[in-house]
Amino acid sequence: MIASLAGLALVLGAALAAAVFLPALQIARIDVQGTGYVDPAAVEQAAAQQAHGPLLLLPAHQIRADVEAVPGVSTAEVERSWPDGVVVTVTEGTPVAQLKRSNGTTAILDSTGEELPEAAADGASLMPLAITTPSADPEGAAAAMIAVLETLPDTLRGATTEITASSDADVTLTLQLEDGGTKTVVWGDAEDAALKAEVVQALLGEPGSVIDVSSPVAPVTR
Repeated sequence: MIASLAGLALVLGAALAAAVFLPALQIARIDVQGTGYVDPAAVEQAAAQQAHGPLLLLPAHQIRADVEAVPGVSTAEVERSWPDGVVVTVTEGTPVAQLKRSNGTTAILDSTGEELPEAAADGASLMPLAITTPSADPEGAAAAMIAVLETLPDTLRGATTEITASSDADVTLTLQLEDGGTKTVVWGDAEDAALKAEVVQALLGEPGSVIDVSSPVAPVTR
């Protein structure tokens, strides 16, 4: 019985090895799905770094990591497509803002602050962000503006026409009021977002053109 089982194991092992290296089961095509503004050729090129050889030995995790490094790709799924194909399905990052850097260049950003291809701006509604000069921490300023944008309630977000900052501690909003006027909101850092939003909404009707909620427990209007 032991000899029979051993023989069977050898036969199965040989069959598996033969199946692994069958020419018909070698990866010959990569199908890319889910792209909009991301260039599918860039996704295919990234996947092709690891998508070769036997389909049975497909390194899906490595391919996914390579594809998710493509600008604009948020997540990726990798599947076998028998007998010789790989299907890569991507989810693109959602553009939310256009950042103007202090040197005049611009970038399209998603909700995490990742830079997206310029094509992502086509047809998108983007919040203008601007790094003001001088800025000793432009990266911190950009991250703080994105963080503030993502925590704004809909009422304030809809009224905001621009967000500016020179650091992670001096984020400022420009609001368009229903009467056609504007107000400047000195938001400060990205902390205490819910409290700051409540205070701003409570003070919108007060006289003055500036609401300072950088310290939300001691707001100032002027």
